[in-house]
Amino acid sequence: MHCNAYVGTQNQTVANLVIHRARRFGIKPDEFDDLQQKIVPKLACFLYKPERSNGANLNTALTSAIDKQLLCYLRACKRYQQRIERLRNLHYIKMTQPDSVPQTQIADMRMDIESVLAQLSERDRNICIGLSHGHTIKDIAKQVGCGRDTVSRAIQRMRKTFTDAGLKVWVDPDFDAEHAKSPENQEESYV
Repeated sequence: MHCNAYVGTQNQTVANLVIHRARRFGIKPDEFDDLQQKIVPKLACFLYKPERSNGANLNTALTSAIDKQLLCYLRACKRYQQRIERLRNLHYIKMTQPDSVPQTQIADMRMDIESVLAQLSERDRNICIGLSHGHTIKDIAKQVGCGRDTVSRAIQRMRKTFTDAGLKVWVDPDFDAEHAKSPENQEESYV
């Protein structure tokens, strides 16, 4: 049973069509409510114009619009899963942390990160939190209320702040802390 209450509204047909099409695409039933909440409001202002429909009736036009939204949703899900897989691979391949990190080291790292976050402006802190949750630059820009270029510049500033605080491993997954500590590489890191 679906929780969205579109019964008795104009959008009931659209809501039912979203569920029908989602089943056809093989989407799990527990995702139907969220899909309805995303798609139905977008199609609330859908205007069917027979002269621009190339002979398609209203249901065909609605089905096409819903299918486009569902394909976007499925592509986003696929990209998310690919990103998670890449992060898992990076974690297993790139991370060279010892098996057991003493609690004091974890507490020290946490304090270092918190002190760097305290130095950031409120907007930069919100951007940093958005990045830590895996949001895209575009999504963060919307949430913070600024442009994507502003977010990109803030990321560069934060990257420098974290690097200056000795926390480069947290902003650069390719950074090899052991390699950087060797005396012959000390000069290379400043070049």
